[in-house]
Amino acid sequence: MSGGERMRMDEAERAAQAVRALMIRTIGAELANSFTLKVIRTNQEAERFEIGTSDAGLIEIRGNTVSALAAGFHWYLKHVGGVHVSWCGSRIDLQKPLPAPESTISECSPYRFRYNLNYCTYSYSMAFWSWERWERELDWMALSGINLMLSLVGQESVWRNTLIRLGYTEAEAAAEICGPAFFAWQWMQNLTGWGGPLPGSWFEDREKLARRIHDRMRELGIEPVVPGYSGMVPAEYGKRIATGGSMPLDQGLWCGFRRPSLLLPESPAFGEIAKIFYEEQERLTGSRIRYFSMDPFHEGGSSEGVDLHSYAKGVELHMLKSNPAAVWVFQAWEGNPKRELLQAVDRKHALVLDLWCESKPAWKSTEAFHGVPWVWCMIQNYGGKNGLFGNLRTIAQAPIAALNDPAGGIMTGIGMAMEGTGTNPVMYDLLTDMMWRSESPDIGEWLEGYIQRRYGSASNEAMQAWLLLVASVYDAQTVQQGAAESLLCARPAPVIANVSTWGPKEPHYEASKVREACQLLLASRETCGTSDGYRYDLADVARQAAADYSRVVYAEIMEAYERGDQASFELAASRFLALLDAQEQLMRTRPEFLLGRWLEEARSLGRTEPERQLLEWNARTLVTVWGPRASAEVLHDYAHREWSGLLERFYRPRWVLYFASLRNALKNGCEPAAIDWFVWEAEWTLETDHYPVQPDGCVYEAAERVLRLIGV
Repeated sequence: MSGGERMRMDEAERAAQAVRALMIRTIGAELANSFTLKVIRTNQEAERFEIGTSDAGLIEIRGNTVSALAAGFHWYLKHVGGVHVSWCGSRIDLQKPLPAPESTISECSPYRFRYNLNYCTYSYSMAFWSWERWERELDWMALSGINLMLSLVGQESVWRNTLIRLGYTEAEAAAEICGPAFFAWQWMQNLTGWGGPLPGSWFEDREKLARRIHDRMRELGIEPVVPGYSGMVPAEYGKRIATGGSMPLDQGLWCGFRRPSLLLPESPAFGEIAKIFYEEQERLTGSRIRYFSMDPFHEGGSSEGVDLHSYAKGVELHMLKSNPAAVWVFQAWEGNPKRELLQAVDRKHALVLDLWCESKPAWKSTEAFHGVPWVWCMIQNYGGKNGLFGNLRTIAQAPIAALNDPAGGIMTGIGMAMEGTGTNPVMYDLLTDMMWRSESPDIGEWLEGYIQRRYGSASNEAMQAWLLLVASVYDAQTVQQGAAESLLCARPAPVIANVSTWGPKEPHYEASKVREACQLLLASRETCGTSDGYRYDLADVARQAAADYSRVVYAEIMEAYERGDQASFELAASRFLALLDAQEQLMRTRPEFLLGRWLEEARSLGRTEPERQLLEWNARTLVTVWGPRASAEVLHDYAHREWSGLLERFYRPRWVLYFASLRNALKNGCEPAAIDWFVWEAEWTLETDHYPVQPDGCVYEAAERVLRLIGV
């Protein structure tokens, strides 16, 4: 049920049942019995919750929607119970009798929409998730109050079935569909086929998973956003339709991949395809969908010669035929959506996600999207890379400022649009808090509460460590795509500024502050060591300290090489590899940083060994070369990860090869031998050797080793 709609009695009962089940999954049945739920009825559109004490002495959560009830329960856990639910290091340590709020707590969301996910998230993090993993994520979303979510699981079946109904054979349809690691870019109309073809069993399994996900979303009050039809057809589709009409438009290349073609609404075939496509969407999800995501010119594509006003009207017409209440959801990114599209659509049937509001808000340069309602979103993470990054003060202040800005147009929501999940939990804890706040919190006070509930103790050392982090990695003032990158993960070269093509060329902070924060966190082990979140943070901050120091040692290597100083070169190269080995040992202590888990997730979805090998190749390729040679020139290492396994068996051998070529050049007074990195990297993606899936080692010892190597 969407936000603000008043519930009938049967809906209220289902809402309470859904949230009760959520409580049991989160804290167990015994503790859940300490709560009572009450659906309140208001004439207000805004979603709200109240937390108090019932006449029977139970903790009473009152709310006017499923989402509000779930968020109220989570607010109690965080701000009264003092516990922490996280992707990486939860601390749920409630004891009976549960503490009661000192007085009634009442919070009202100033936003109609509380949105989650990016197309890229489905590849960089979610490509191989099981139902069990999805269930945990949906619970986390519900606890945060998410009520609108991009839903892409099973979309390959929508497209496959559409093509088959258009006359394609099963084999022809399968050849048009990517492997699961690359689905995101197929649904954004950037490429087709790469990483496939997939067996029929894959489609069966994912359709079942999609139905379970959508059923649970309905229970938890989360509306799905799914792809709509805006004209995507296979590149060769023009050969299948009668000549004389409007032919599909060639959309050129995206990062070396051939894009699918674009069929305009004026073509007689457009309406037929759209009708089939929307029917298949409804069949997959089991319900009539209201929100449809469409970005026809995402990161390129050609609109030359296209009457964009007429095009938008045609796309909208067929969307509304599928559901007269449908809403076209746009992503604001790199100049899209174009002004002509926004001015053509009915504002009652459109919504813009301003993806990169924390750094480059598009609403400020588009007259607030020309009056179309919009959602303030944070990307924060690019490619699923695990670096510390963000600006906490921006998250605490910018959404409220935009909401109250007279030039802000119709800001109707707040959301998350990260390319990868499972990193920087502090950023998402604050943003989900902001979904229910009308005023900005004091960051110092909020941070102390965060440390207390995450670690179980806001020790002086832990607080000082976090203040240093807030003044460094979490104080990003520059416009940059994600965290400072670790040169341990870089493709070797004489000069390296960044690891990925669009990554920042240098850190935006003083590395010494991260090193000092690591020392202080390490000193907190006696008071905070029982917290899994603390141990995760210690590993992650130590990892960042090592990543930062890799730039120092790499510079020493190349300076020694340029001087022809072989002894200094050998010493620096040895230190670099020792740092990489220490990083490998550190990452091995945490399950979140294991390549083996990523590969095991992928393989687990195959029914036969050839299927498992294809899925493993997808998983390996995405985090290394990304695409074939032409595409890898710009996309290689875009999704690099400082993970145990990748460090030891991919990044280290790559650096060893490079150092050997430099060593030989120094000895023989010649130029280093050229190395075709793509050939070596592509061979690695075809391997099937085993990697550990369970963490190993002591995080304290591993962090201490890193600090010794960087001279702390």
